[in-house]
Amino acid sequence: MSLRKKIMYICVGNILFVSFIIGAFLIIRMSLLRGDVVQSNSEYTNTVSAMSSESMTAQVRRRMIELTEGNAKLANERFEQLEKQVTILANMTQKLYEDPGAYGARKVSEPKASNNGVLSVQLLHSAATDLNDPGIQKEADLLGNVADALYEVNHNFEEMASDYVAVKSGLMLQADYIAGSKFAANGSILPYEAKDRPWYQGAKESGAAYFTSVTRDAHTDGAGIMCGVPIYANEEFIGVAGAGMYLSNIEKLVAETQIGEEGYACIINQNGQVIFSPRDDGELKVDVENPTDLRGSSNESLAGAITAALSQGQGIMRVKLDDGYSYVAYSRMEKVGWAFLTILAEKEVQAPTQALLTELNERSDHAIDNMTQAIRLSLIVLIVALFVFLIFGVVSAFIVSAHIVKPISVLTERVSELDGDNLDFTWELKNKDETMVLAQSFLDMTLKMKEYIKNITEITAEKERIGAELNVATKIQADMLPKIFPPFPDRKEFDVYAQMTPAKEVGGDFYDFFLIDEDHLAIVIADVSSKGVPAALFMVIAKTLIKNHAMSLESLADVFYKVNNQLCEGNDEGMFVTAWMGVVTISTGEFEYVNAGHNPQLIRNGEKYEWIHANPGFVLAGLEGIPYSSEKIILQHGSRIFLYTDGVTEAQNTAGELFGEERLLTSLQQHGHLPLKEMLEAVRADIDTFAGEAEQFDDITMLAFEFL
Repeated sequence: MSLRKKIMYICVGNILFVSFIIGAFLIIRMSLLRGDVVQSNSEYTNTVSAMSSESMTAQVRRRMIELTEGNAKLANERFEQLEKQVTILANMTQKLYEDPGAYGARKVSEPKASNNGVLSVQLLHSAATDLNDPGIQKEADLLGNVADALYEVNHNFEEMASDYVAVKSGLMLQADYIAGSKFAANGSILPYEAKDRPWYQGAKESGAAYFTSVTRDAHTDGAGIMCGVPIYANEEFIGVAGAGMYLSNIEKLVAETQIGEEGYACIINQNGQVIFSPRDDGELKVDVENPTDLRGSSNESLAGAITAALSQGQGIMRVKLDDGYSYVAYSRMEKVGWAFLTILAEKEVQAPTQALLTELNERSDHAIDNMTQAIRLSLIVLIVALFVFLIFGVVSAFIVSAHIVKPISVLTERVSELDGDNLDFTWELKNKDETMVLAQSFLDMTLKMKEYIKNITEITAEKERIGAELNVATKIQADMLPKIFPPFPDRKEFDVYAQMTPAKEVGGDFYDFFLIDEDHLAIVIADVSSKGVPAALFMVIAKTLIKNHAMSLESLADVFYKVNNQLCEGNDEGMFVTAWMGVVTISTGEFEYVNAGHNPQLIRNGEKYEWIHANPGFVLAGLEGIPYSSEKIILQHGSRIFLYTDGVTEAQNTAGELFGEERLLTSLQQHGHLPLKEMLEAVRADIDTFAGEAEQFDDITMLAFEFL
């Protein structure tokens, strides 16, 4: 055999061998790389799923507790108001019997059929009471002095069915709209045995306010509850004052409470029975004919939840309910011993997480499919290249073997160095053959992979940086603003409530209120000219400076003068703050205030809200050395001050119209009598209704102060 053939055979054999080694190595490396990607995607998906599920569950639990507590508070306030009105009637009756000589005779007639449908006060009595008895007549005339109070209490209480005062002699005054129902078929007036009624017996036996169980009104079939308060005169039991209240608003509150797609609410009475629920079936439906104490339910999970709801203040539990698991949030209504429950199926809480997991799996599968196709294409290219290379090796077998072997060896070495994070592939030889084409393919592939990894790393880092910045700014702002209400529970001379909704993750508005000393309270509202993180940082500085200077009890004009000068220092960005601040002397009602370019604020120092006159002043951080002037007014007990930023009046609807000062004033005139929190929520509801689907472009901040 000639040397030429030997060289050719050796070259061909070497080419085949090297080709096999390279191909096997690349196939193994690509297979391992694909396995690493699949494993990484799986771990990432599992991590995201766990984090999303935990975060979603925590948010929903918190939202359910807040919603349940708020609704329970609303319902409990109605019972407190009912008891308050009945207590007023009891106290008035007590004064009549303790000092009868101080009151004249007041005649109250018996029921008249013509008054049916009209609120009227009627004199009722038991069958054993003789109205012709002079003593009874005298007592009836004395008791008549409470008639006007009965009328006004019923007239001013929206849900009240009737209110009454019954004394032990059998006499009873009652205010209601159903005078026509007090007659028998023969036209005679029916006797009324008040002493046999649960509200009378319960109040007398307990010696305190007593609420009956839920009953159905005989005339309207509406659900109602009665409250009785015992009457004592000179430590002697006289009778009971009482009232009946329809529960339609509470029933409506239950029906309208929604959370998620299928979440609902219900109310459990003190006996563990469901009394209000929108469900027609299931374990939490209302069973009028056969009410069941759920504390004794065979469903131990449900029984434990109901027991906790009636014995604890508030909380949330995971409960097995209707062949599935649900989250049940509860809050106790202390006045009647009931509990408000909000229920949301666990599967609905987990639904967003499952949707996210499905999407991640789809994207992961798509990425793996793309990689698999790329590997297959690379293998095809490699096979074709090796085939061409084999042909070329046979043809060039007559060339010096070293010249042929060297590029293959170099290529094999460089490829074997590709491992894990090491994707640096270089090729310096200029042999201009198929080996160089193959090397260029590997070079292009490694460059693209490195660029892809670099882009992913940069994008991830940028997202983490932005997220961290926004989280820090949001936490700073949330921590800086007072958010615990009532803020001074031991102080009964005043009340404060505030809320802020930023247009971005963080906003430029801020509010503050703080006691300078035991007799001076400061309230502040301000608006930084910018938005986002810069505004939040500038807000922190401005808020801190205002409070620090205010604590020295300087005049408000001096406070703003010093704060303005300090904010002007190093303010290269040209940011500024509009601010309005007032200080009330609690013992006298004197109220000093100052304005730095902020919106005019409102006050109710009588019947209606009016704009507070204030010199507008110049914005803070606008120009150093600007003087400010303060003004003073005297607050009356019951006066309210409403502070806001321009995000309120400049809220726009889809037509580009502004909410404006007139709509704000109208909203306050309508809702200004509500408790401070409900008043701000009502004003915010009016703004949202006006804006409709329009985007919120500015922070919306409001603060309300009441001088009690």
